[in-house]
Amino acid sequence: MSGSARLVSSSEVARALGVTRQTVARWVRQEIITPASVTAGGQARFNLEAVKQQLREHGRRQRERD
Repeated sequence: MSGSARLVSSSEVARALGVTRQTVARWVRQEIITPASVTAGGQARFNLEAVKQQLREHGRRQRERD
C-alpha cells in the first residue's frame, strides 16, 4: 500500500474479521482496539491491519496472564 492505509468503518472491520459490529464496538470500549480516527460526526475509522495487530497483541497479553 502507498503512504497511507485506507481507513474503514466498524462494519467493514466486523465483516473482515467475521464478527458483529457490536463486537467491534465492545473492543473499542474495552480499549482492545483503537480507531485510527473519528469523524466530525463521531464515527470511528480503522486501519484494518492495525486492528489485526492490536488483536494479536491482546491475545498474547491474555496468554501471558494465564
